[in-house]
Amino acid sequence: MRKVFTAAAVPAVAAAGIVLASLPASAAPSSDGAPTVTVVASGLNSPKQLTIGPGGVYVAESGTGGSTCVTAGGTSECEGKTGAVALVTPFGTRNVITGLSSVLEGNEGAAGPTAIAFGRGKTALLFQDTAVNPDGTTAVQGPGADAFGKLLLARRSWRSLSWSVGANLAAFAAANPQDPATLGGLPGSETSYDSDPYDVVPYRDGFAIADAGANDVLWLSSKGQLSILARLPFIPMVFDGITVDAQAVPTSLAVGPDGALYVGELVGFPDQPGSSSIYRIVPGRAPSVVASGLTAVTAIAFDREGRLLAAEYSTAGFLAPSVPGALVRVDISTGTVTTLPVSGLSQPTGLAVSRQGDVFVSVNGNSAGTGEVLLITGLD
Repeated sequence: MRKVFTAAAVPAVAAAGIVLASLPASAAPSSDGAPTVTVVASGLNSPKQLTIGPGGVYVAESGTGGSTCVTAGGTSECEGKTGAVALVTPFGTRNVITGLSSVLEGNEGAAGPTAIAFGRGKTALLFQDTAVNPDGTTAVQGPGADAFGKLLLARRSWRSLSWSVGANLAAFAAANPQDPATLGGLPGSETSYDSDPYDVVPYRDGFAIADAGANDVLWLSSKGQLSILARLPFIPMVFDGITVDAQAVPTSLAVGPDGALYVGELVGFPDQPGSSSIYRIVPGRAPSVVASGLTAVTAIAFDREGRLLAAEYSTAGFLAPSVPGALVRVDISTGTVTTLPVSGLSQPTGLAVSRQGDVFVSVNGNSAGTGEVLLITGLD
């Protein structure tokens, strides 16, 4: 799947267009007992994954692309350094990293920084890639094109960020191409070297990475060695009378209370409702399904009680982005999926839970200027 979303940086002060918002420490449930939803950040450009980190909630913004354009695979790819990382705090929202690589692919939305993670004294910043060449280089051109398809690392310090390439995910995918058991897709529509990194979390002494294009989950060790933890198999489904092997498309990661790695999938074309699953991964074992019947999962996170939450991009499937998404709770011991009573989730793309139990969701994740972070309190 070419891109999940179709339809050297320095610290910076708050950017124009981002609305400062008060971030309540906690909010009481509404009078009718329903959860309370509060907008705590708005004016974001294609917000993707959320991360609880030093000082608040971090939002990876994929940006708005730029003015350096090329045509790759018949699609216009326009690059610019409009990506950013925003920090949502009780005192407001500000961009803490700006000038990050971003690309606008035709009319399909922007791709760029998609996740930030903190672990082992390092900051990890992950970039998508919308146009991968067979050798793992990017077909995108522009001042920031070298960042696409890579995981950048920096020592954790906001005073001076010096990024280095921690892993070249696109090059790794080219050197370790998929076989027919995981490639899937319509005949001739996919390439075995495709790569679209989408989420990263600290795992063991390094970082785990979900590559939505390569349909795999990778591990970057503390020594800088990259390896495959698991490749997810395609999902056969009937569409218009024919069987299509839909790609797994891993989009999201979370480390469970049991120390295992959990993976949410979106599922490629035809992405029928109820076709997505949550997998459990333990190194050295085949991935196992802990819950099924979900739809277009884009983000997962465990709450403080050890329960798994998942954001569904659209309850009608990824190909119906105008249909609202949902927030669900997954019982990983029984596989039971419960839809929570939270409405108005338009294209949710990120999810995080604070130590206090507050739930944060990024919405309008494929839109410039209308992205928001919601604070959800009062969930049972």
